[in-house]
Order: sequence, then structure tokens, then C-alpha cells
Amino acid sequence: MESTSTSDSPEAVLADLHQLMHRYQALPAETFTDHEVRALLHGIEQHARTVDAARVALLGHIERSGLHHVDGHASARIMARHTCRLSNPEAARRERIQRALRNLPLVADAYRDGTVGTDQVNLIANVHSNPRVRDALVGFQADLLVLATECAYPDFEAAVREWERLADADGPKPRDDTGHQRRHVSMTQDPQSLDWHLRGSFGALQGAKINDVLRAFADKEWQGDWAEARQEHGDNACAADLARTTAQRAADAFAAMAERAAAAEPGAKEPATEHVIVWSADAYEATAHRVTCTDLRCTAPAHSTNKWYDPATYRCETIDGHKLEPVEALPDSFHHHLRTVLVTNGQPTHVGSRHRLFTGRNRLAVKLQSTTCLWPGCWVPTSACEADHAQAHADGGPTHPHNGAPLCGRHNRWKQKGYKLKRDPDTGRWRTYRPDGTEIE
Repeated sequence: MESTSTSDSPEAVLADLHQLMHRYQALPAETFTDHEVRALLHGIEQHARTVDAARVALLGHIERSGLHHVDGHASARIMARHTCRLSNPEAARRERIQRALRNLPLVADAYRDGTVGTDQVNLIANVHSNPRVRDALVGFQADLLVLATECAYPDFEAAVREWERLADADGPKPRDDTGHQRRHVSMTQDPQSLDWHLRGSFGALQGAKINDVLRAFADKEWQGDWAEARQEHGDNACAADLARTTAQRAADAFAAMAERAAAAEPGAKEPATEHVIVWSADAYEATAHRVTCTDLRCTAPAHSTNKWYDPATYRCETIDGHKLEPVEALPDSFHHHLRTVLVTNGQPTHVGSRHRLFTGRNRLAVKLQSTTCLWPGCWVPTSACEADHAQAHADGGPTHPHNGAPLCGRHNRWKQKGYKLKRDPDTGRWRTYRPDGTEIE
């Protein structure tokens, strides 16, 4: 779009930006089509990123030029905080980002182009503030940008934090059972409202087990609410007809867990809840070596790229992607209530089946493809998803993990509306298509 002024002065550029925003705000939003809305969401976000990058770059210019000293400000951050009426955390965040981008030119270029988001850049800057991984982060830039542009934010954050933890060879070591040693639970009553407040903390593995059991109890509470809603409203029942909120069902599920435990006979068999731990094969081998090796000269397996684990392949987590401490998880991997799955090159071992439904190891192999529902933008955890056929069984789709996809109940039903999931034959990634054949990015 042509500029409204021939001048390149800051005042003229700001006037152009102001006029462009007025033109956008004058658009008749009520006439937008879904295609136009998607284009606007993407376009405005991209321009907002470039504006955010410009603010950060300007802060760097102020710092390098010393212009903040003119009015007696101690730093560029303080000048920006005063001039823009920023909060102290926001001013500090911008300063942290601009200092990180000085060492990360690839990230800086992508930020200026609007191809990487401000939240992602902020996380990268937080990791950059760790001096023990700063140099390694410079070499990790290209991989960071791939993750930032292709992953949903929770997946990006988990991957980056996991990389930082594994790359920080001179920092905190795997905590073994220190989280377990700090475990605590307490209940206190508010003297005015008489409400009870629950507080607690668990180690990674024990917490994951409790979360699995709580989720199973909450699912039973949901099934009860849904059965009542269907009985009253029939096929027209929807989530708004459920008697309780998600939070209320979780609280009732926790109470049911306590009542079940109190009513259990001494020595009673534990409930049959299966806990799945997903390991990369090399991480499992490295942890076993670390725990069992008695040679004091041994520091790490020879194939590891840092002190113990390869950040590029490392996995030790629940099926929903909750991270576990490997030294704590290894002994429990032999427990009969845990199922350990070894993954090599991102692929779990699978077993063929002729059954109509995905069961047993086949069902597990399907769910291991993602920590959340595969539908773009859906963050329902895999443990709450259904394992169903991408190509319907009635249409000849095989009951094989390659044709299975973890989808939440809502998006599993959307396949009946003409939406299709297809696996990319080159990358193995799932893609989702609308009834008109266009892809949901």
C-alpha cells in the first residue's frame, strides 16, 4: 500500500500508521466472511508482531545511543517506562527481549518479519537469561524457529523448557526424588466462610499418578451428569444441560476418591487405573546406566550430547506430555500398575489388529501420536480423547495405528460433518481439511 506521505520522518510514518488503523476500524465487520476473518486474524497478528519488534528495537537504539540520559533517566528501560506509562514488569520484559535478540539474529529477523510471535520471543528471552545455556541457545536458533512457527504455544513452551533443562549441564541436576521429599498436603478452614481450602505438592511421578486417578473419577462424574441430561433432554442434550461445572465435578471426584479410600478394606486391591510412561529408548538406556553404574569415573553414556541426555530425542513423560524426573520414574517403570512405552525416532512399537475398535496396545499406539487432540487449536489432553479411525471403518479404513487418530469427543463427531483428517505421506503429520477441501492450518 502506498504511503500517504513522501516524507520518511518518524512523524510521517506514525501518521501513516494512524490512518491505516482508522481505515481498518471503519471496515464493516458484520459483513466479514469466515475466510476474511481468518485472513484478518493472521494479518493483524503478523503486523502486531512487527510493531512489537519495532518497540523492542527502538529500546535497543535508545540504550546504545544514550538518549535516555538527556532527561536524566538511568536507563532506556526507565525512559520507556516513563514515556509510555508502562508497568515495571512490562518495561523489564522489553529490555530482556532486546538484549536477547542482540545475540539471536535469526530470531530477531523472524520477529521483525512477523513470522514468530511475541509470546514465543518472550519465552526465548527468558531462556536466554540463563547464562549456562546462552551460548548453546545461539546454535539452537534454527530449531527454535521451526518449533515456534509449527507448534501450538503449550507444545513450544514444553519443548523449549525441556531443552533448557537438558542443556543446562552445569546447573540443576535431575532432582531424583527431591520433589517427592518436599511433598505435602494440608486442608485449612476459612473461619468466616467456613469453606475448606486444599493445598499440596507432589513429586513428578506421584503427582502424575494422582492426576490420572482424579481424571478417571472426574470422567465418571461427567458420565453421570451426561446420562441425566440425556434422560431429560434426549438427543438435544448439550454441555449447557449438565448439572455441574467442570470445576464442581473435579471437586466431587476428589471427595469420591477420599470416600473410596476410607471405605476400602485393609489390604484391598488398588483400582485398576493404568499409568503410561513414555520414554525415548536412549533416555531409558541412559537413565538405567546412570542408576546402575558403580564406576565412579563414569559421567555419561558415550552417545549423549550433554551430560546425560540428548535434548533432540529425550522423552520421559506421561501420555498427556507431563514431564517426569527420569531417575524417579525408572524404578517405578517396573511396577505392575505402570505401562512403559519405548519410542524410537518418534514412533512407538505397534501391534496389528483386525478388531473393529482400537484396544490394548493398538489404542495406546494411536494416543501416543500426540499429547492433545489432533484437531488444530484443540488442547484437550490425549487421555481424555477417543482413539478412532481417520478413514472410517465402514469406508474400508483399517483398525491400524497408522489410520488411528486421537480426537476429543467434539471433534470426533465433526468428521460426520464432512471434515477429514489425512496423514501427510512425506512427513507423517496429520492435516485437517474442511468440507470444501481447504486445509485448517
